[in-house]
Amino acid sequence: MKLIPILSSLLFIGSEYVQALSNCSTCRAVTVEDGISWGVENNDWCIVPASCFNDGREQSKCLSIPGYTCCEGCKVSEIDGDGISWGIENGEWCIVPLSCNESSNKENQCFSYPEYSCCKSCTVIAEDDNGQWGIEDDEWCGIRDSCSAHRDLDIDFDGEPDFYVSVDGSDSNDGSKDSPFATLDKARQAVRGLSKTKNIVVEIADGFYPVDKTIKFTSEDSGNNKSTIYYKSAKGAHPIISGGEKITGSWTRATEVNWLRNGLTAYKTPLKRNKKLRAIYVNGDRADMTKKVIRPSGKSGNYSVRKGQASWAWNSRNGMADAVIFPSNAGLSANTRNPQNIELDSSSTWARQIVCVESLSSSNGVVAKLQMPYGAFAQNLGWGTAYSPTSDNTVSNVFEWLNNPGEFYFDQAGSMLYYIPRQGENINNLEVVVPKLDTIIEMRGNTPLKSYVQNIVFNGITFAYSDWNLYELNDGGKLSHGYASVQGAIVMSAFGQEDQHNDIYRTYDVPVSAIYINSSRNVKFLNGEIRHTGSIGMHLENDVNDIEVTGNYIAKTSGAGIVIGHPTHVYENDNNRHSVGSNFAGPDKEKFKNGTESVPKNISVTNNYLLENCYSFSGHSPITSFYTYNLQVLHNFVYKCSYSGMSIGWGWCEFDGFDGRSLYDMNANQFDGYSKGPARIVGVPTETSKNNHINYNRVEEICSLLSDAGGIYTLGKQGNQDWTEYSEMSYNYINCKRNGQQADGSRRVNGFHPDEGSAYIKFDGNVVTNIVNNVYELNNWRRKHDMTITNSFSNTDRSETTAPKCSLDQYVNGEYIWPLKGYETVLYSGLEDKYVYMVSKDVMPDTYYELASNVRLSAGDELPRRGLLKPEDTVWLAPKGTRSFTAGNNMTKSAGNEKSMKVPTTPGEYKMFIKYANGSVSDASRFTLYVGKVNKAANVADGKDYMVSKKRPLKLELDTSYSFKLNGRNVSNGYTIDSSGRWTLQASKGNGDSFSALFTTTVTEANRVLTKDVTVGSGGTIKFDEVISDKSKLIWIASNSLTAFDENDPAITMAYGGSTSMKAPSVAGTYVLTITDAFKKILSTSDAVVIVK
Repeated sequence: MKLIPILSSLLFIGSEYVQALSNCSTCRAVTVEDGISWGVENNDWCIVPASCFNDGREQSKCLSIPGYTCCEGCKVSEIDGDGISWGIENGEWCIVPLSCNESSNKENQCFSYPEYSCCKSCTVIAEDDNGQWGIEDDEWCGIRDSCSAHRDLDIDFDGEPDFYVSVDGSDSNDGSKDSPFATLDKARQAVRGLSKTKNIVVEIADGFYPVDKTIKFTSEDSGNNKSTIYYKSAKGAHPIISGGEKITGSWTRATEVNWLRNGLTAYKTPLKRNKKLRAIYVNGDRADMTKKVIRPSGKSGNYSVRKGQASWAWNSRNGMADAVIFPSNAGLSANTRNPQNIELDSSSTWARQIVCVESLSSSNGVVAKLQMPYGAFAQNLGWGTAYSPTSDNTVSNVFEWLNNPGEFYFDQAGSMLYYIPRQGENINNLEVVVPKLDTIIEMRGNTPLKSYVQNIVFNGITFAYSDWNLYELNDGGKLSHGYASVQGAIVMSAFGQEDQHNDIYRTYDVPVSAIYINSSRNVKFLNGEIRHTGSIGMHLENDVNDIEVTGNYIAKTSGAGIVIGHPTHVYENDNNRHSVGSNFAGPDKEKFKNGTESVPKNISVTNNYLLENCYSFSGHSPITSFYTYNLQVLHNFVYKCSYSGMSIGWGWCEFDGFDGRSLYDMNANQFDGYSKGPARIVGVPTETSKNNHINYNRVEEICSLLSDAGGIYTLGKQGNQDWTEYSEMSYNYINCKRNGQQADGSRRVNGFHPDEGSAYIKFDGNVVTNIVNNVYELNNWRRKHDMTITNSFSNTDRSETTAPKCSLDQYVNGEYIWPLKGYETVLYSGLEDKYVYMVSKDVMPDTYYELASNVRLSAGDELPRRGLLKPEDTVWLAPKGTRSFTAGNNMTKSAGNEKSMKVPTTPGEYKMFIKYANGSVSDASRFTLYVGKVNKAANVADGKDYMVSKKRPLKLELDTSYSFKLNGRNVSNGYTIDSSGRWTLQASKGNGDSFSALFTTTVTEANRVLTKDVTVGSGGTIKFDEVISDKSKLIWIASNSLTAFDENDPAITMAYGGSTSMKAPSVAGTYVLTITDAFKKILSTSDAVVIVK
């Protein structure tokens, strides 16, 4: 098709040239441009005559061949020798419309056979002479043509780069190799002036590049289908595009900090800055603001907001505190420096709010006057998440609390920065970066849905050290700051309903991000870093399609690592019917006005390492999405986070269109009492989130601060009622904690937590370990429905499956010993081979990749491995304690780079050892290979404690070829234990074969109080089976999904420890009994339920 560029240039000449061309003598069309069908004859262009088309309908016109009609769709089954595209519809051949060849339709085309459809994703499984193939819904499908176009963004370029950037350059240079630019922004401007007829490359040398103002990419900075623009690091370089600047002044001893002990010394250096400083970065690590937890002694004020008093006032409310009173002995001085920079925060189960101080004074304690009106925003939150001026507050940024290594304080009034070095740091040899810029890169097309930033690739570049001083509200020139979020990576930007659903989330926005993308197409961020940000790392907001984020180290961000979409994408291009009521925010309050809104589509987040994200905003999740279509979150490793590892979806059940009577062939009685009311907008369900794929990820060490979460957490409907375009979450490994923890329900730490409204999701082949609450929380809460779980693996059977149209198939082994399929899920989860270099050996030792979990195989089987070592290294399977290695029946070996190895032929337990080429030998692997004669005779093991109850007893699974005694009494297969105790199980055979296991069982307090299901009427009496002696404890009858308890809620009742009975809620539904301490921290939850009729 070399003639196409010529045609494109001719079309710009004008209609005179078109009129001069002759009609073709045949009906063979080569292409369609601007509605004209073109052919080629005698090496020149000709126009395909109108007689060649079956009819005059532009949307369906096709070449006219007697006996054949135009196809309705664009699926190509065959292209004949004349270049005519043929399809099959209703069992008959048809001619594919020429419009299908236009660029607007190409993204849906693929080359395939009649019985196969085009793939929805771009994942290639196989390739033959006809093209590339994928597998979806267990069927082969053809890879779309547009996938090839997207892959072309990765092609290597020929020749020298077009422009160079170097820290030694100057923006007055010409950007050549010998005269490079100094900044990325200057290179962007230079690229604008080039003809976009080939790939354009900007090479960035190693170094630190501070950015004075946000680098903004618009449509004019784009490539096109002939030209991809690459901003890439030089070979071996790791350039840092920084939102902060390095401190260049000298440090001196801060003698005024005279309270330090144990040899600590504080230092200071001048720093001019006209705002608060929430973070500095010392030698690449974040330094901490000073902080202390204090319980206020009271509050004061009666602050009011009146609807319409300002552009941000969308609702009225009275009675909010505008001051917090701290005890005089709390160590907070009313005369401390810079009181306006002090922050107060309080946490609930799943959210954390931050308010800022305006001033301090002394009056029966220390009175902290809050910055208003944003202090009122943080108190205007429902579900127990509001800022609390009476519970424990974390008070941050007080000068007199500068006490610990790694802490800093910025004295804004005195223009001085203080710091206490960590052990090993030399104050005269520190790299200290002070963040200045909120957003480093902004990519925004000129016109939503029409003009985009497109065809740009960033490769091998680090974006770091951005700033954010919390949300800033300008109230007629008066500024107030804070952070208010009912849940997740959102921030309140208008004062609306406490019940955020009524405003359809229009009172919320997404916090700023270091990299912000809007109205963009075919953009990639590859093999780089996004780290040490003041808020979110990257945000793909609205009208973004075909964006790829692959191979990046996304670490130590203050907020989420990456956010996709926006909470107001419940509907697209809202109109008058998209309003809950006249008293609530309507479509006029939409951030994205009608005609500008489009949910993110075809976003790929793959092979990224997300480490220790959400440092400052602990209610965020490292990977967060709201409403998306065909989101691909694949092969990521999320490690150490404060809340859920991922949060996928939004909207709860509030916008499913439910009329209060029936929903998707289910009636109201199939839902809990909370769910029986209608949706916020009856008959208008959200349809913007579906066909999402969350697969092959590794998530570990979640919920360090908050709970009511999951390794992967979901909200809302994720597919269609007929299960088309369903979403999937498969082959993920979720290990909530690397050290085992009791699955006793004391914290809502789940493996998968499909929360309110979650529906049309398939889970397959996942491994979930070390939960506290549930492996899968599929309880009957807030219209969850239609989810299937197959081939699941866990170390506990604690799951709930009471939601309608949900099913669970799970293999349970308390010793974490998986069959091969479970082992392979763990082995291949997380980063693929070329990206594991990002993870340090202390997080993932070599043996974790080569023996990924405990696994049971038969003698002589093959053990799959990753083979990430050098060929010269040797991998051994040998008994624990082996020091000398010799191949034999009980030892096998293989080269370091082999993808599998033989297991020993002698039954037993084996560890893996790696003998490196330099002669050193690794420690024995953490995990064990069980070969041959593993203890399959019983499902209990030495030293194990099992949680049991009358409702959920431990059922012994015993090999009937043995004789068993439990604590000296004969037992048989199927014997159940439902009480606490210490047990010795002894097994023997007539041939002398025997073994024993010592284990314990525990019944939680809640399961002792309520041992069996109870059915009562509204407000009826529930009698306890055991009385709690500790009267400081609280006993609740409430939904199992609740973690915030309010005794005034008619669907909740409460009694004190020492009670022999309590009243049931007045609202019909299914409830559990939960025991908390006096501060409402959950201690245990019953397996038995209370059914209120």
